[in-house]
Amino acid sequence: MESIKSVHVATGLITIPPNGWGAVERLTWEYKIALEKLGHGVDIRYMNELEKWPNTIVHTHLANQALDCRDKGIPYVYSLHDHHTEWYGKDSWVFKQNIQAMKSSIISFTHAEYLVDYFDATDKLFYLPHGANTDFFVPNYESKPHALFMLANNGLGGDSGFDRKGFRWGIEAAEMLNLPITIAGHPDNQKFFDIHSELLQYKKLTLKLTNPTDEETRALYQSHTIFLHPSMLEAGHPNLTLMEATACGIPIVGTYRGSKPIPGMHVLDKITTEAVVDGIVDVMHNYDERRQDIFNKRTDYSWDEVGKILAKYYHNILKINEGYTSEKTRQLYINAYDNL
Repeated sequence: MESIKSVHVATGLITIPPNGWGAVERLTWEYKIALEKLGHGVDIRYMNELEKWPNTIVHTHLANQALDCRDKGIPYVYSLHDHHTEWYGKDSWVFKQNIQAMKSSIISFTHAEYLVDYFDATDKLFYLPHGANTDFFVPNYESKPHALFMLANNGLGGDSGFDRKGFRWGIEAAEMLNLPITIAGHPDNQKFFDIHSELLQYKKLTLKLTNPTDEETRALYQSHTIFLHPSMLEAGHPNLTLMEATACGIPIVGTYRGSKPIPGMHVLDKITTEAVVDGIVDVMHNYDERRQDIFNKRTDYSWDEVGKILAKYYHNILKINEGYTSEKTRQLYINAYDNL
């Protein structure tokens, strides 16, 4: 495949690469690394630096940036990362802004398969999975007593007390099983625990709400045995923490709405304390087998594999400029998606 030039638009919110929290910034950087390994040129620019460069793909990650590109006459690729589009519904301005960003794009990506059907008003939306740096996030093969781990930034739509990530289910399940549990993530999580202070009464709960660095995050994965993710809403399924936990060889108990199975994962069909307890018990009873399954398949979920998929989409985008009709363009992407 010939070398492809692309420019990813920085969000302007967090530095790239982030060393700590920042999911969109994280995957933007990982795209750059993975594509450059394949011999492609990748630059990261701010919105005011964009131009309509020849034979260069502009990839945006925020709906307002996508629409700015439209208004400036810059063709663009768009990635959806905002779970509020589903939460607020199809009558919301968030949904309407995102659907317009998709319709005006060359092609758009979602990182949760089910959202392809949710945005049924466009045929430009395709699924692109998340990945993990499987060279950095590596397993600790030593045996250790079971300990539960959650890593998230909780809340929803400005409500810090909304338990989108399922902290309550995790803590209550840990208490019922008398297991230690660590919850790590952004300092904003403290607002959740200020509202739900009764959860802090569990003596085997440890909070690390210090925006842990990459090295600290890896150490947390490696020092625990089961990752909990009973989340009720995600724009990325699997999201980054599920991929990182898998890369570190940790079985997962959580929600997941994708067709590609995550090795070693117990998928919850409902979110209750009892369901999480049952999932943890199931994982513990089959722990060695589940973990071996992860070890056998963990590199299948690397950013390198995602980069190969993204490069093929980019390659087809450049073909569009050669004069494909709308229907041929649509079929080109469908064929690429099916083959991947």
